[in-house]
Amino acid sequence: MSSQLVQLEMPDGQVLWATVAEEDGPSDSGLGERLTEKLHGFQESLQVVATNVRDAVASARPDEVSVEFGLELAVGSEGVMAAVVGGSGKAAFTVTLTWNGAA
Repeated sequence: MSSQLVQLEMPDGQVLWATVAEEDGPSDSGLGERLTEKLHGFQESLQVVATNVRDAVASARPDEVSVEFGLELAVGSEGVMAAVVGGSGKAAFTVTLTWNGAA
């Protein structure tokens, strides 16, 4: 699998640079010909994780919640897609709950 540095337009219109994985072999994505590529699935991926973590820890009632996970960007038939990933095809999440001792 090869990668390419491209400009991505975020859902709010801001543009950032990202390294995007491209499948090896013949490809007709035309990614290198476009100045800026729209990113698909970013907001949806974040919302799914945030909603599920919030629901999972609701009964614990922590004062703070921190979640760490990775999003992989890959070129697909619809353009650049974001997906939650981890090593060996498994998603890895780190969740930290903090209680400050307040009642």
